[in-house]
Amino acid sequence: MNDNIKIELSNLVKDPKLEELSLSLHTPNFFSILNVTKTEIRHSNFLAWLMTPNESHNLNTIFLKWFLKDIFSSEKIDWANEFSIDSLNLHNIKVFREWQNIDILIVHEDFVIAIENKVDSSEHSRQLKRYSDIINESYPDLKKAFVFLTIDGLNPKDEEDANQYISIDYGLIKSLIEIVLSVYKNSLSQRIQYYIEDYLLILNRYIMKEHESVELAQQLYKYHREAIDFIIENIPDKIAEVREVIEETIIEEGYILETCNKYYARFLTKKLSPIMPKTGILGWKGNESFLFEMAYWEKGLSLKFVISPGNEKNRQVLADIMKSLPKNKKPAGKKWWTLYSDARKVNFANEKYEDSEEIKSLIQKLLRENEGIINEFESKVIEESETFEK
Repeated sequence: MNDNIKIELSNLVKDPKLEELSLSLHTPNFFSILNVTKTEIRHSNFLAWLMTPNESHNLNTIFLKWFLKDIFSSEKIDWANEFSIDSLNLHNIKVFREWQNIDILIVHEDFVIAIENKVDSSEHSRQLKRYSDIINESYPDLKKAFVFLTIDGLNPKDEEDANQYISIDYGLIKSLIEIVLSVYKNSLSQRIQYYIEDYLLILNRYIMKEHESVELAQQLYKYHREAIDFIIENIPDKIAEVREVIEETIIEEGYILETCNKYYARFLTKKLSPIMPKTGILGWKGNESFLFEMAYWEKGLSLKFVISPGNEKNRQVLADIMKSLPKNKKPAGKKWWTLYSDARKVNFANEKYEDSEEIKSLIQKLLRENEGIINEFESKVIEESETFEK
């Protein structure tokens, strides 16, 4: 750890805003305790609970009515509007969770509403089309509305879905909950009031990012960026353990480690390290023009040949060398050129890789299977080394 980092860390721990943030984040909260702040299923469960008239919240149809007013005001619905809510009997309405994988399904004797909720994920495999087909087939005689609920109110990716689904955001959910807490507070027991207030806090802090703790965190990062980046870089986790074994194995296999970080072990051969030009001034910290790069993450591992941004003549010489070798590929990327890649599917979270010897064996296998092309590249670079600009 260099002296600048020590000073930055010292300044961070002495900043009173850090203690203020800590106190804010450690305020007891039911949803934080259950670790459901960004769990899609839990948000859907809570919203379905609020929408169900005969649930324990004692709100009857209050939240449901406010929600339907917004849905029925959409131009995509021609069979109802916000003024028709009060004439509807909502007491016998049914609210289902995960029916046919649909997050929330509201069934009335006259209509059905399907809600797809996306908190920390995106739609996939035309799932919205599948859901609308299921509803049309299952409820042919009922009027229908389809709702796409996301953090930012995004429209579905597919144009057909976008024309059919009503897009709403969590800002609407937040405002409806605030109405309930403001107007109908006397109808709530203290326990239910705390429960709903806790959920609103989670929406503000983690979904809407409008809570005071978010502002404090942003201020701290602004003034202590280097220290916080250093902390993030050194958070102990499984990947940190993997990194240590990977770097040790690369050295044991006879290579020289160059610029590395948490998810990338970069290296050169012993013959290439002293002759590789340091003209990649827009790239890695060591200014290397080229490095062999081993990338690793929780579910993957790859070995790449990468040219960094910098001196264009040297970049072209290296790219031309790679073109002359088997298995070469057209350089991928504008600034960083990837000339070769060998990727493997690996799940480092698997119990198998609790044993460091298993990780070591995996890295040895990857390096040795690519030893031929590494050596060919080394020989060509040595032949062309006199053409490099220093």
